[in-house]
Amino acid sequence: MTLALICLDGYRVAEALDAAMSTLNPSLAWLLLHVADVRPAEELARALERLPGRGPVREQAAAKVRHVVEWSEADVRAAVAAWEAARGRSVEILVTSGRPEREIIRVAEERNAALIALGAGRNLPGCSPGPDPFPLSPVARYVIDHARRDVLLLRRYVGEPDRRG
Repeated sequence: MTLALICLDGYRVAEALDAAMSTLNPSLAWLLLHVADVRPAEELARALERLPGRGPVREQAAAKVRHVVEWSEADVRAAVAAWEAARGRSVEILVTSGRPEREIIRVAEERNAALIALGAGRNLPGCSPGPDPFPLSPVARYVIDHARRDVLLLRRYVGEPDRRG
């Protein structure tokens, strides 16, 4: 059976899955992928190494980052379960950790996915938007540039609040 790898970033899970459902061929098997990004923990570790002094601050900060990662994974699983129950569709979900762009490429190669579907990106506070109303996220740009599979950008996933102009 032909496999589609659908990447979830943890935001608007139901909207991303609805966009995939309305776009993809129903005969495709779905593998949902959520990657817990390790960069915040790596950056925090580097920052804490440079802090002078000792005390519980280092462990408290590390515990907060671990908590956010665990919460994010649980939140995505719960959102997928709710979407499955509402739509009556069963899908496989894979949660990994690492750098999202590299994990997407790795999983697509390992599972021999015919297609990678991911959100096209969003305007987030503090991020500079692209030249048009639908900027690509750095992850989407990397996947487009490096994937040896077809890549589908889910533009319908980008909601009105994310659009510029």
